[in-house]
Amino acid sequence: MSGQTVAEHCRITPQRCVNVNDDETHQNVSVKILRDYLVIVEGHFGDGHRHNFILDTGTAPSIVNTSLVKKLGLAPFPSKMSMIGKIVSARMAVLPELNVGPVRALSVRVQIQDLAPVERDLGIPLAGIVGMDVLSRSDFRLDYEKKILIFGSAPEEGIPIPFDARRTIAVASAEVNGSPRRMLVDTGTDHVALLGIKLKYNEGLELYSTSQQGSNLFEEKVPVQAFYGPDIALGDRHFTVKKAYLVSGNSEANFDGLLGVRALGFRAIVYNREHQAIYLQK
Repeated sequence: MSGQTVAEHCRITPQRCVNVNDDETHQNVSVKILRDYLVIVEGHFGDGHRHNFILDTGTAPSIVNTSLVKKLGLAPFPSKMSMIGKIVSARMAVLPELNVGPVRALSVRVQIQDLAPVERDLGIPLAGIVGMDVLSRSDFRLDYEKKILIFGSAPEEGIPIPFDARRTIAVASAEVNGSPRRMLVDTGTDHVALLGIKLKYNEGLELYSTSQQGSNLFEEKVPVQAFYGPDIALGDRHFTVKKAYLVSGNSEANFDGLLGVRALGFRAIVYNREHQAIYLQK
């Protein structure tokens, strides 16, 4: 992990079948915030036994830890996944039930991933990573400062970002140092990063080599360069971060980079399913 997105660039081709509870009453769920950005929420698989899940708006579809496959009686099957412009092999399964707060998702198509490295890094057991394929079935507000996830209607305040219900991701139309970029709204990273953009398109960026390499869940290493103090515009609002990154390699068809919610200092996010939008709140 160490600041990289939790389930970096995971996209799946088949659609998922998700059923949920339509109860609109507000329900508050306490969350833990690790490293000032990573959201840990409790959920269960229908048996009432509570497990830790990472809440990640940048993961689609949701993930179940390999260690739980036998216990849950899952039958993994091979599938294909688009990851930064490449189609790669993946293991999938149909999860009978997943519950987070009032959201009850049935027959959820999930990825199977070994989360042991993430567990060791965080020092906690993890059952999986919950993405917007599950959470988008209810309005909610995630408040980082109060460490609470509130299900139910919430004020539509802040910077609106359109939510793609088919891909279950929110992509912001932004400008980075004046260049237009499509940035994935990602609670699973505390960075701003551009992905697979050729250097000739980065005239406004002073790039510096770093000693680090990026990696994804498939353990592929990719070079990382840094650039400092970029101006990031979302509509008429301007933000800056001390350091941002350029991750070389293949480009992603649906977005140009990752926009860490906490990297820009947002204190809360709201999802409104009627308007199909995520609102970023300062």
